[in-house]
Amino acid sequence: MKKRIISAVVALAIFIPLIILGGIWLKVAACILALLALKEFLDLPHKNKRPIYIDVIFYALVLLMVFMDDKKNIYFLLTFLIPMLMVIYCNDNKKYNADEAFKLIAMTSLIGIVFHEFLLIREKSLMLFIYLFLITMLTDTYAHLAGTLIGKNKLAPKISPNKTWEGAIIGGVFGTLCASTFYYIVIDSNVNVLLLLVVTLLLSSLGQLGDLFFSAVKRNHDIKDFSNIMPGHGGVLDRLDSIIFVVIGYILLSGIF
Repeated sequence: MKKRIISAVVALAIFIPLIILGGIWLKVAACILALLALKEFLDLPHKNKRPIYIDVIFYALVLLMVFMDDKKNIYFLLTFLIPMLMVIYCNDNKKYNADEAFKLIAMTSLIGIVFHEFLLIREKSLMLFIYLFLITMLTDTYAHLAGTLIGKNKLAPKISPNKTWEGAIIGGVFGTLCASTFYYIVIDSNVNVLLLLVVTLLLSSLGQLGDLFFSAVKRNHDIKDFSNIMPGHGGVLDRLDSIIFVVIGYILLSGIF
C-alpha cells in the first residue's frame, strides 16, 4: 500500500503541472507515454522472435499518429501499409507474420489515436480534459468501494475476479452524477442535462469495458501487469486502460453536445 501511495503521489506531481501548462512539455510527455504503452504491448509474451527493426517501425508509426495533422488518411494508410509490406520483406512466418501485423496495426492505431486526441482535447479545453478523466477516476473509485463493501455477484470472474455487478452499477451511477455535475457547473450550464447524463453514463460504461478488455489481454498472456513502471500500479496500459476507451467514446459522441 505504501508503495502504491508513493507511486501515485510522484505520478501526480509530475503530470498535473504538465496537464495544466499544456504546450510542448505535454506533447513530449504524450510521446513518451505512447512509446511506453506500445512497448508494453510489444513486450507481451509471443511465439515469434520478431526482428528489432519491426519494433522500431511501429515506434515510429505511433509517433506519427500522435502528431498527425489534418491529412489523417495518409497517416492511417502508412500505419496499415508499412507493417503489411514488412510481412513480405521479412518473409518468415516464424519471425513476423500477417496475423501479428494486424494485431500490431490495431494496437498502434489505438494508442496513436488516443494520445493524439489527448493533446487535441487539452488544447480545446483543460476543463473538458479533466471531465473525461473524472469519469474514469470516479467510476473506478466508487466501483471499488461498492464492490468491497457490498459486492456479491461477480461481473466477469474469468477475466477480473474482484469486479462485481454491484460495483459496476454503483460506480457507473456515481461516476456519472459527479462528472456530469462538474461538466454542468464548470464547462456549460446550458447543456441539455438529460443528454449530458446519458452521454456521461455511456462513457463511464465504456471506461469499465476498457478495464475489462485490457484485463482480458493480461489474462490471455498470463501476466499480472503490463509493466512495473509505477510500482504497485503496473504500467501505462494498466493506468490508462479505462480512459483509452472513454476517449474513443468521446471521439464518437463529441458531436452530440
